[in-house]
Amino acid sequence: MWRNYLVISWRNLVKSVSFSIINIAGLTIGMSATMLILLWVYNEYSWDTSYKKYRQVYHAMSNRNFNGSVSTGPDLMYPLPAAAKSTIPEIEHAAIVSFGETTLFSNQDKKLNKQSVTASAEFFDLFNYEFIEGNATAIKDPDAVILTESTARALFGTTNIYNQPIQVNNARTAYVKAVVKDVPKNSTIQFEAIIPFNPSSPQIKEAEHDWVNCGNRIFFSIQKGADIAKLEKSIHSLIKARTNSDNPTTKGSIVLHPMSKWRLYEEFRDGKNTGGRIQYVNLFTWIAVIILLIACINFMNLSTARSEKRAKEIGIRKTLGSARKQLLAQFMVESIMLSLIAFIFAIIAVTLVLPFFGNILNQTIEIPYRNPLLWGCSIGLVLFTGGIAGSYPALYLSGFDPIRVLKGTLQSGKAALMPRKVLVTIQFIASIILITATLIIYQQLKYVMNREIGYDPNNLVLVNSSPDTDQHFSAFKNELLKSGAVTSVSRTSSPITTIWGYTSGVRWKGAPENGNLIIGFLFADEDFSKTMNAKMIAGRDFRNGDSTAVVFNKEAIKVMGIESPVGKTITWAGQERTIVGIIDNIVFTSPYEAATPIMINYSNRSQSTMIRLNSGVNIKDAIAKIETTYKKFSAAYPFEMTFTDKEFGLKFSNEKMIGTLSVIFAGLAIFVSCLGLFGLVSYAIEKRKKEIGIRKVLGASVNQLLMIMSKEFLIIVAIAFLVAIPVSWMVMNNWLNNFNYRTNIHIGIYIIAGIIMFIITVVTISLNATKAALSNPIKSLRTE
Repeated sequence: MWRNYLVISWRNLVKSVSFSIINIAGLTIGMSATMLILLWVYNEYSWDTSYKKYRQVYHAMSNRNFNGSVSTGPDLMYPLPAAAKSTIPEIEHAAIVSFGETTLFSNQDKKLNKQSVTASAEFFDLFNYEFIEGNATAIKDPDAVILTESTARALFGTTNIYNQPIQVNNARTAYVKAVVKDVPKNSTIQFEAIIPFNPSSPQIKEAEHDWVNCGNRIFFSIQKGADIAKLEKSIHSLIKARTNSDNPTTKGSIVLHPMSKWRLYEEFRDGKNTGGRIQYVNLFTWIAVIILLIACINFMNLSTARSEKRAKEIGIRKTLGSARKQLLAQFMVESIMLSLIAFIFAIIAVTLVLPFFGNILNQTIEIPYRNPLLWGCSIGLVLFTGGIAGSYPALYLSGFDPIRVLKGTLQSGKAALMPRKVLVTIQFIASIILITATLIIYQQLKYVMNREIGYDPNNLVLVNSSPDTDQHFSAFKNELLKSGAVTSVSRTSSPITTIWGYTSGVRWKGAPENGNLIIGFLFADEDFSKTMNAKMIAGRDFRNGDSTAVVFNKEAIKVMGIESPVGKTITWAGQERTIVGIIDNIVFTSPYEAATPIMINYSNRSQSTMIRLNSGVNIKDAIAKIETTYKKFSAAYPFEMTFTDKEFGLKFSNEKMIGTLSVIFAGLAIFVSCLGLFGLVSYAIEKRKKEIGIRKVLGASVNQLLMIMSKEFLIIVAIAFLVAIPVSWMVMNNWLNNFNYRTNIHIGIYIIAGIIMFIITVVTISLNATKAALSNPIKSLRTE
């Protein structure tokens, strides 16, 4: 019997080629889009799952009062892990990991800057890696360096380098005690080398008793079944017992953030975990479902539109004794066969476009062929698609009354067309929501990118400082200026696209006694505002020798409440400092956040050198001159630079990715919807061929006929538009509420979306209706 179903299904597919092609095309697009999105979702959920203690490792974070609102930060004090492990039984292991730094590694003439982390002795008890050389005991050797496979090959050409000497930052000799496989790209903690903490160094000995300064990431491995809320309170009580009441950490709370949430639930607001990337994952999961359902609706429309061509077949089979369940099985087999064929084409399409899709995401997306879940989901996708797409046609067609069918009195016309109109309306509601969502995403992106950031990032480059450039900075700077390639040079303690340090220790006359103002800070030297091309609102820029000078931004002075601040003094880090200037608010961190209070202290120590290029000089020539000058003064260090505008642009990468994906999938949804509309128009015209012929004989023009045939379908789109507007507004307004700096949803967005849908609808209808309107009326009137 099933063999008979398959044979009949194949014959029907071959017999109705145009019907099969449109259906397969729609299902292929729907499946391809769904599979691409689900592969991305799978990749997002797979982050950090390579670690054996995926369910046991937690990142300790601190909630602190940040100028009236609670801020959650990952930085905590050095002695906390040892103290917590020794006093709290539920903690199995504890590790300290630095936030990561650029380290220069040298092997003879080979010098490479690599991203490294400094880690404590229990690091490998929490995070497992495959060792190629050496073992986990290397982390306990202060003279050791642990390299990844690619770093080892880049420096030595091989991984067989156990106990080989290596220079670190041109300052000391360490020894390669282990080589590990490269860190998976879907790991939150990334590094190219690990440097163990040195417990005997004066800095570490001092840090072991420092419960005030916070500059480390702390990770705990916790026993299964432990009460996490209770542990958070226990850790916080421990901190309160070791610190004074003025410490911001003691006034807040501790959050243990599980590894399973590091990737997708990375955002905190007012001390609570509010989500993060999971919002985008959920959004595009729904988009995948919507696109697949739109493709299924196409199948339903086209299948029921062919009802009259299958009616006699159904009537005869019922007369000969076929039960309804047999007819249901027949139509479901046809649907699943179409779904299977579409799935094969979808696999080919996904394989071809996956590299392009990965480039958009800036991720490596692979098809996990060895994962049994993939094959289970593939079978489920085929059955789900075939079942959903074929359910309504199967129920509809198998329910025909054989007597009425064979008499030729099967219901047709508007009543038969209504269910298909409803389905097409649903398709266009989804498509309009996707269009408006895409437009709003781009509006928000443009709004933030046009935000005044307080300085000019164009023609501003950042070069890594070195001990040699710092030692000879005046000569280095003067030679750069004499080259004519640059107009200004300054240096800072951190790249200007981020803030590394925050402090609550600023004191000034009139400050509230129990105040808890947290201010971001960095160090800079002369020509800071000149090089950044930032506006000084009051006072002046730094000058050479301003050893106790400090500059605040406008927001800091506002929250501090200091009137006429220039010339007044503040105390910080045990030293009195003079305010010499007020600079405009500069966006150092997230462009989506409100301005952060910033304090800039004068210092000649640096991590980054800012260089303002001469706009009248070719950029390549200017960079070449900078590199030549850098190598002259710092031959022992590799020259590395970045453009500030490019670095700042990375802050928009997530929203740009979402915008691009929205355009692609909205376009696919519209295309599939148009296929459905095309099929519905074809059916309606087929039903009205005689009417069209009579109208033409009576003198109706082509334009009049097009208007008559388009009217009811334009009404469908108008209804879909009216339903989609409030849904779109609620969804996107909720998305925009995630940003402190956000645009408003303007009516123009919906006008543009309406125009787009009107044009698409008219074109789709016209492609089908024009042929009927131009056809010879005599042929249609002779049809009977």
